[in-house]
Amino acid sequence: MTQKKFSSVLFLYHLVFILLAYQYANKFGSDANLYWLNSSYTTDKSWLDFAHYGTDTILFFNYPLVKLGLPFWFGFLVYGTIGFLGILKWIEWAEIVTENRLRYGKINAVWCVALLPNLHFWTASLGKEALIFWGLANVFYGIATKKFFTLATIMGMLLAVIIRPHVAFMLLVAVGMVFIFDKRIAFKRRAKYGFLLLIGTLGLVYMMLQLSGIKIWNWSRINYFNEYSILSFKNSGSYVPMLDYNYGYKLFSFNFRPLFFDTATILGYGASLENALFLLTVIGTLYYVIKQYNKIQWPQWSKIALAFSIITSMIYIERYANLGIFMRTKMMYQPFLWIAVLFIISQAIEISKQKTNAET
Repeated sequence: MTQKKFSSVLFLYHLVFILLAYQYANKFGSDANLYWLNSSYTTDKSWLDFAHYGTDTILFFNYPLVKLGLPFWFGFLVYGTIGFLGILKWIEWAEIVTENRLRYGKINAVWCVALLPNLHFWTASLGKEALIFWGLANVFYGIATKKFFTLATIMGMLLAVIIRPHVAFMLLVAVGMVFIFDKRIAFKRRAKYGFLLLIGTLGLVYMMLQLSGIKIWNWSRINYFNEYSILSFKNSGSYVPMLDYNYGYKLFSFNFRPLFFDTATILGYGASLENALFLLTVIGTLYYVIKQYNKIQWPQWSKIALAFSIITSMIYIERYANLGIFMRTKMMYQPFLWIAVLFIISQAIEISKQKTNAET
């Protein structure tokens, strides 16, 4: 199947999720209703009242569309299309950074990952995820191709900054760590990057504190707000007692649950299957990393994907305690991590083949 044909099939596949997300919002309600100005929060407010970062940004974007009388389903189509464009950019990024090494005969592992339901469900919905994933995909692509200042890369980072400053913060820290400790880059250049990234992260920390209501940098206050956030999920349908878990199980729960013992619904079993597949892949990757550590290469893009995933996990386990929110949140970094772990496995397979051929 050609890339063009696959993209067409993938769009039809994505349309199914747009329809599912729309029907789910109509039947059970979701944040999409707020984003389409259908809540008490948006009553009697003008367009400029939403000219603020965070959730209000989405309301600001949607205000003209709602006032034009465009229907609710149109919002899902618009955001779902943006989400789909983000998936296409992610595929383009994956093909470039792996140099097509994830193709095995007629099977393209990147295309297989692109079909995973969790990514499509959230990028098909009217909400932050579609815009954020489009933005992240363009930023990752810009970094991989060294095109840091293209319109798409800048817009992608700006979207993350104004919609979810904490996501921009986590990505900036991940990129900063990788660049600063990359000895292949001249020291003066690394120092310049470090200074610029420090200014950027400080600005984002300020935005995060204001948006969260914490306001000032105080560990006691931060811990109080984090604990309050976790306990706010206690009455939700898929609450997870994160405060009772040790740190390792918190990380495991966030990244690999729900699993089959957590659910009794069709959607839950679907999510469990996807999580189980990812868990087995990560276990396989760890096995190969331990076995062939000195021979496996870690390109800059893979380090950024890994650092972004770890930092994101470490922060979110202190804030969230709901299996559905886990699935919703990790779609921001997991597609990039999927490519990194599959790339490690592909290297290990090549190394094993070379060893076998050498022995024969």
